[in-house]
Amino acid sequence: MYTKIIYVIIDCLAVADILITFRATGKIREAYGKWLRNTLAAGVLAIIANIFIALSVNETMAALSYCFYFASIDWIIFFLWGFCMMYTEHERMLKRLSVPLALVMCGDSLSILMNFMFGHHFRIYEKSLFTDIIFYQTAFRPAYYVHLAIDYITLLTALFFILYRIKKSYSIYRAKYVIMLSVLVFVILLNVAYMALSLVLDASVIFYAVAGTLIYFCIKVFVPRNLMMISIGHAVDDMNEGLILFDISNHCIYANAFAKNRFGINEEFFSFDVEPAASVLRSLKSDGEPYGTVNYTRETDRAEHYRIRYNKLSEKKGRPIGSYFLIEDMTETYSYLKEINEAKINADRANQAKSAFLASMSHEIRTPLNSVLGLNELILRSTEDPQLREYAEGIRDSGDALLGLINDILDFSKIEASRMDIINEDYSPHDLLRDCYSYFEQMAHAKDLYITVVCNEDLPAGLNGDRQHIRQVLFNIISNAIKYTNEGGVTIRMSCGPVEHKAVETVFVVSDTGIGIAKEDLSLLFDPFRRVNEKQTANIQGTGLGLAITKELVSLMRGRIQVDSTPGKGSTFRIIIPQSVTDPSPAGRFNLRKPQVIEEYHERFKAPTASVLVVDDVPMNLKVIVGLLRPTLVRVTQATGGEEAVELCARHKYDVVLLDHRMPHKDGVETFREIRAEGMNTDTPVIMLTANAISGAAEEYKKEGFADYLTKPVLGADLEKSLLRFIPKEKII
Repeated sequence: MYTKIIYVIIDCLAVADILITFRATGKIREAYGKWLRNTLAAGVLAIIANIFIALSVNETMAALSYCFYFASIDWIIFFLWGFCMMYTEHERMLKRLSVPLALVMCGDSLSILMNFMFGHHFRIYEKSLFTDIIFYQTAFRPAYYVHLAIDYITLLTALFFILYRIKKSYSIYRAKYVIMLSVLVFVILLNVAYMALSLVLDASVIFYAVAGTLIYFCIKVFVPRNLMMISIGHAVDDMNEGLILFDISNHCIYANAFAKNRFGINEEFFSFDVEPAASVLRSLKSDGEPYGTVNYTRETDRAEHYRIRYNKLSEKKGRPIGSYFLIEDMTETYSYLKEINEAKINADRANQAKSAFLASMSHEIRTPLNSVLGLNELILRSTEDPQLREYAEGIRDSGDALLGLINDILDFSKIEASRMDIINEDYSPHDLLRDCYSYFEQMAHAKDLYITVVCNEDLPAGLNGDRQHIRQVLFNIISNAIKYTNEGGVTIRMSCGPVEHKAVETVFVVSDTGIGIAKEDLSLLFDPFRRVNEKQTANIQGTGLGLAITKELVSLMRGRIQVDSTPGKGSTFRIIIPQSVTDPSPAGRFNLRKPQVIEEYHERFKAPTASVLVVDDVPMNLKVIVGLLRPTLVRVTQATGGEEAVELCARHKYDVVLLDHRMPHKDGVETFREIRAEGMNTDTPVIMLTANAISGAAEEYKKEGFADYLTKPVLGADLEKSLLRFIPKEKII
């Protein structure tokens, strides 16, 4: 009796184990997982039937339990066969044989279930081992042998395909098939022992649970983990970094191929006293950093640089379990950094050369241009002869064009150096549009083109923004529009969005009826030093910087620019720039004020008692300054060099000093320092009047202590405006 009880308890534990394994197999996403779950389910039914056999109290109950038991064995074998076929990657064979085999199993199971109804081919008899204890067994009849033949042939088929896969596979993949084969063989041996020994109870069913657990462990744990370890081992050996592992006693337990090849490390003899560990630990201890560096020079005189990290390993609870070195080859990085550093030095030299070139170009061109435009302004002031004025205005226009080209290059240099400042001021949108019209009216009429200005009446009357740069942006766009238009004209529109929080987005639209821009050239339109459609525009002057500067200026003012163009029909530029609103009242209807053909000159002030020293090594520039200041009645003293200026400042007190920068022997800055150090003009405002207009020049001069900064060619109005700030008020009449 106790034998049956123990047997039933073990069977129940086996069922519980199979159910746990069955639930775990739900994590298997591959197709063979379904076959394995079906096998485990059939195993549960077989064990339950076996429990009923042990608990049978009469022949009918035993016969019925035996029938379900042997029928369950059929389906255990079928699903196990399908699992083996799928797991050994014989899907095509599975598809061909699964249906015929299923039909055979159905026939066999049906004959088994009909056993106790027709002839008792699985005869039940009792055998008493102990008093009042009855066991039920199966007699060996023909139908029983047919059942055994079907099941064992099916198992042998599965074993054959497993053996075939073992022969074709290798390494870790062979191990998983060997485990599978061992499980199946062990189940078969248990069944053979049960039959050979005529045991009263089939103990082999207990191993169904063990077999299921082993198969699951093989699929989900053993094979993946070993495959992972092998893969990690290969990956660690293949990586371009060294790895050295130590246990808690600081014994080296692993070194990858990189560490062995580069440093000749041997796990048996390597320790913290051996290089590179010793140098790194000393470095880490002194620097307090998690990284150290080691430099090697091998027999080939090739310097090698390594960045090494030392770290301790801990378990989940924080207890130390070992440590490791991670060695990174920085030789190539050092080489790249050296190349980058050399490239940076070369770039800095090139940038310095460019700055020197721009400064030299600015000085060399602006110096004679200052004389040309200055003398030309004196001619325009002093003559009313129409023919002579026409010639002088031609000189002025050509000089302005040349000055515009120089300014474009210098502006681009300022933008590249991030030294372009945004200076906001209050202005009237109507005045801005009138400036645009008056400046380009004659240029448009010279080509028989119309120029039209349209302004939204709801535009705020007062705005605050960088008026000068907005003006420069519009001038660049309008100038290009006129240049590239032969018929029709140019239309300038200004509008705005809604006013929100005293701010508004102003919208400028400049459209023309010119040659247009091809679609493929639109992306190149704002590239510096590039002109689209070179063949068609070869006769048009320009540096190719105007639009590049325009885009950068718009971006600096937090705006955006859009272009729409059709070849042969014209182009439309849309510029949107956010502005502050100073007067929200509507500007009203735009009235165009025609500029006068002849502007009469009027000096800003007169100061006959004021004394000004002008220092320049070019006599013609001195003559221009003297001529421009003559109407102000200011007393002008001339000096042709720095040494002469220092001597004059030592003997005489001046109200203002105008000082050129680039002079031989002693330049303007050196002269300024000596004037500030001694003499009678240590506190006199000194204005730098120079042809140096490169980016950052104004800031450098003011940092040096100059009161103001004027660039050549200087306009008479600008010169008078600057002097008016520094000449004592009591001397101005």
